[in-house]
Amino acid sequence: MKRRLLKTIGILILMAIMILPPLRTADAAGFNYYTSIFVKKNPERMEYSVGESFDKTGMQIYGNRTKADGKTDTCDLGLDDLKFSPSKFTKGGTIKVTLTLNCMAASGKKEPFSTYLYVTVYEGDPPMYWTKSISAQAKKTVYKVGDSFDKKGLTVWAYSEGDVPPGEEKWNCTSYVKKISPETFTKAGEQYVTVTAHLTTKYSSADFTAKIKVKVYDAIEITKHPGDETVDEGGSCAFTVKSNHAEKYAWYFVKGKTSVSVKDADDFFPGLKVSGGSEKKLKLSDIPIELDGWNVLCEFSNKVETVKSNTASIHVNAKKATPAPTDVPTEPPTAEPTTNAIAEATAISKTDPTAEAIIVPKDTPAPANPEPSGSTHTHSFDGVYHHNSIEHWLECSCGERTAVANHVVTEWKTVTKPTKNTVGVRKGTCAVCGAEILDTVTYDDYDGDETAHDPMSWMLIVGLALAGLAGVGCIISFVIVIAKSRKRRRRD
Repeated sequence: MKRRLLKTIGILILMAIMILPPLRTADAAGFNYYTSIFVKKNPERMEYSVGESFDKTGMQIYGNRTKADGKTDTCDLGLDDLKFSPSKFTKGGTIKVTLTLNCMAASGKKEPFSTYLYVTVYEGDPPMYWTKSISAQAKKTVYKVGDSFDKKGLTVWAYSEGDVPPGEEKWNCTSYVKKISPETFTKAGEQYVTVTAHLTTKYSSADFTAKIKVKVYDAIEITKHPGDETVDEGGSCAFTVKSNHAEKYAWYFVKGKTSVSVKDADDFFPGLKVSGGSEKKLKLSDIPIELDGWNVLCEFSNKVETVKSNTASIHVNAKKATPAPTDVPTEPPTAEPTTNAIAEATAISKTDPTAEAIIVPKDTPAPANPEPSGSTHTHSFDGVYHHNSIEHWLECSCGERTAVANHVVTEWKTVTKPTKNTVGVRKGTCAVCGAEILDTVTYDDYDGDETAHDPMSWMLIVGLALAGLAGVGCIISFVIVIAKSRKRRRRD
């Protein structure tokens, strides 16, 4: 048993003696030594022709070093004692070049350490000229997140060196582009697009790159659309929107295919007051009845896109008159039309035969809705017309209406000319009540004049045509009678 134990201890001691001396020697030596070397930087030239020698210019070789204190680092070994194989290339292809330097080893002696790199060797003569660099430019440099790079506006130029013929110093190499990165923009901000083209070098071909600076914006996101509003005539209301990444806001009134900027509201809605037409909140006050039935929408924009909100409707309630106190009932006198009223109606009928003449004298009693028995109120109409966008009327202080009729406009003025795809807008003045009226006109009905068609002109033309035909008929009849008379005389 003791013999076996002693034998085992002896073997362990022998193994320790074999392993520890190098370590003990290095630790005791107190010097730096190297464990390996590597190429830190490739030489300037990596391509050769058969028959040329390896060129170490520009190359850097570093060594992995262990210091006396046990710490490790790397350092430049220089190229003075560098040996390489092969030193001269005798065949083409991808050739391995072995690089060797003598460095201090852990043994305390200088020993050869090797590393390697690969170069390309070509058989035959190099071209007369070759590509040195490229540049790229793009027509579109502003995008939004999610857009793809616009390749249609891309132009890439190659610059040559060597024995370059005239005119070949710079040439369009766009068709040689093989890669664009990124192709789609996924984040906002300033960034670069890398364009890669594969072109001829002095000894072969290689990838050349160029960069294009672009600006990418976040897409507009509408988080709140305007809501519908109901308001009394002369009242006020407001519309609010919210969005992300919008820089500008513009509000519009919309009805059918007609769109009116709030900046031009005075031309369409007299008396309407607007504020915030270029902000997130649009405020309207002194709202006229003419705005009833229209809609509003907001247009959001930034440097790359324009989007529109949903439309919101505007409903305007007409004013209601406050009822007057009732009086003792009396039999209303029968009023005769005044001379001025008759003259006014006659002038209207001459201007527009299709218009219904309205003759309403002062203090005309209501023609309908007689007062209930026992009422003490007598209607009184002061001759002043009230109106909305469609009709006009005379109104009693109690709210009773009479002489209700559509507006009569004999002359229109074009505000917006119609096109084949959109209707136009025209305005005119009612000949009875003096209200300013807005109306739409289609492309087919528009004759290019600001004055509406005059029915009297058409009637006059038709009348003259009929009169002409009648005259021709009379002449023909007269000729026939004379001819028959002469014929009879000859017989006699």
